[in-house]
Amino acid sequence: LYPVKSSYGTPLCFSLERAAAPYFGIKAYGVHMSGYVERDGEKYLWIGKRSEVKPTYPGMLDHLVAGGLPHNMTCKENIIKECEEEAGIPKSISTAAVPVGAVSYMDINGYCYKRDVLFCYDLKLTDGFIPSNQDGEVQSFKLIPIHHVANIIHKTEYFKPNCALVIIDFLFRHGLIRPEQHGYLQLLQSLKSGDFS
Repeated sequence: LYPVKSSYGTPLCFSLERAAAPYFGIKAYGVHMSGYVERDGEKYLWIGKRSEVKPTYPGMLDHLVAGGLPHNMTCKENIIKECEEEAGIPKSISTAAVPVGAVSYMDINGYCYKRDVLFCYDLKLTDGFIPSNQDGEVQSFKLIPIHHVANIIHKTEYFKPNCALVIIDFLFRHGLIRPEQHGYLQLLQSLKSGDFS
């Protein structure tokens, strides 16, 4: 169940089945975690490929860990739960995930009006760690150099759209999108101009 509130941190009005939220234009919250590795000064991101039988965005590229924020659960609790379910990351490792901000977006698709705020986390992993999906929602994982991930987002539509936003935020925060690049401020403004209530 998703909490229905006037804004994040305010009292609960009522709760609603997750799948119904966009049909009522209810703001939803989620957690997205970028799991990365450093090799010889270069960052690599663990990227998941969603199961082909997922009802939403089947077969598309996704984060290492992500999930909606259910009623009566903190972001940190949810990250720990999703780490275990989606990537087999034990609590002894996932507690090191660092909250690094949020992105917000709106999307209208048919009868659905999505208004989401995604709390972003980074988790630096050891080079030897291999994720393993536990809940059947992820088909496979691949460790990809960050510049290749950026090119995939720039030139294709393989990524689940909200994941692309979180990865673009990662690129800014880790200095991989630089002020010298064309369109820097416009991209940053569009990334941060959403409703964060």
